[in-house]
Formats: sequence, C-alpha cells, structure tokens
Amino acid sequence: MTFEIKTIELSCGKLNYHVGGSGTPVLYLHAAGGVMLTEPLKALTKSHMVYAPICPGFDGTEGNERLKTVQDWAAMVAEFAERVVAPRFDVIGSSFGSWTALWLAANNPKIVDHLILQVPAGFRFGGKGGLPADPEARFKALYAHPQKITSAPKSPEVMANNGNTYERLANNAQVDEALSARLPSIEAVTLILLGTEDKVVPAEAGAHLKRMIPTSQRAFIFDAAHSIEVDQPERTLRLWTAFLKRGPGYVLNQGPEAA
Repeated sequence: MTFEIKTIELSCGKLNYHVGGSGTPVLYLHAAGGVMLTEPLKALTKSHMVYAPICPGFDGTEGNERLKTVQDWAAMVAEFAERVVAPRFDVIGSSFGSWTALWLAANNPKIVDHLILQVPAGFRFGGKGGLPADPEARFKALYAHPQKITSAPKSPEVMANNGNTYERLANNAQVDEALSARLPSIEAVTLILLGTEDKVVPAEAGAHLKRMIPTSQRAFIFDAAHSIEVDQPERTLRLWTAFLKRGPGYVLNQGPEAA
C-alpha cells in the first residue's frame, strides 16, 4: 500500500500529511528526523487507515512561527484529527512524536483510544540520554541495524531544518514538567515501547510514564536502538497489532505476542 501526500488549511496554518490504507484510523506522529515510512508503518495500512501529519518546518514543508512549543503542535494535530481523521482514533508516536502524542491525549482525553508511545522524548531526567552532536555517533545511537533502512535518505538541508524545528519546539527542555503533571489525566489505554539498546531515551522515562499513566504497560524490544521500527520491524509490527487488537486486555495480561 502506498501513501499519498495531501494538504489541508487549518485555523493556524497549512498542514501536509501522508495518508494510506483502510480500516480503523491510526494517527502516526513522527520523530525529530521527520516522517519515515518504515516497513511496519506500511504494513499497518493493510488493516488500518494511517494518517501521518508533517509538523510544519519538517521534511521540506513551510515553517509555522505560530507553533512555539510541542503543546502548540499537539493542538494543531487535534484540529487536524477533528477535521480529517475521526471523532475517536488510535495514536502511535515515535520519540518527539510520543511527546506530541502525550500532549494530545492529555488535552483531549476523549478522542484518543489506544496510545502507543515509542522511545518517548521529553523526559530526560538528570540530563541522561540525548543524541550526540557528532554525526557518526548520532547515527550509531539511532540504529543498531542501519542495513535495515529501506526509506530514501533525506538531504542534509532537510535534516538540518528538521533538527532546527525540533529544537525550537522543544525549547531546550529535558523534562516537560507541565506535561508530567498532566499524565494522570490520560484516559487512553497506553503501551510504552522501549529499545533495549536505546541510549537516547533513558529507561527512567518509560518507568515514569508507566507510573503516571493510569492504564499503561511497558514492553521492551530486544536488539533495538532508538529507531525500533527500523531495527526490529517484525517485532514492532507484532506489538502494534497485538496491542491495537487487544487494548486493555493486552495491558492487563500480556500474552505471547510480546517481543
């Protein structure tokens, strides 16, 4: 299944988004590297209608100076979902996308059904984790198995703009304290996915989210660094589909589907 790129004009500006598939709607929120149409994401379109909005300023899109924080971006996503996706839907976030997804679910608890938080950014307690500045070290931190990358590489200019846009929205916050205080208000059934080899997001982030989100569970994907969809695509897809199918039953009683 291929994705189309579409555009919609929202109250705070233009938004581009990828869409593909059919079935139960899933909103996919991308990481700081921009949208990556990974093998699990493409496979998910066989059973779900997948929407992947592009945060303005990422992937060659026009920036939007009205978006000043991650919470602002989440508000734009909420309007997009109301206009395009469905009254209620599932959400998968990756890193920066998980940070966005948490604000979305906290501020709009009735619209998010299942919530998958992959390697969630925004909770680097004690300054642990983060990406190295050196390009080679950064690449190694992102991928344990870079030979599994199947998407086309992005230009240095696009990647630089992606990074600059992320830094502007993140505002140098290592821990989003305002969001942390809102975590107990999240009603969505939540799965927190972490890579056993991930040094970018510290393990404390997953433990904190598990404690604070009422109906939540953690799962670890073995032999995966920060980009778990690339490093372990089959395991990632298996966890996604099991959780989206079983919901509260998965969280309360994990079965053999767990990686």
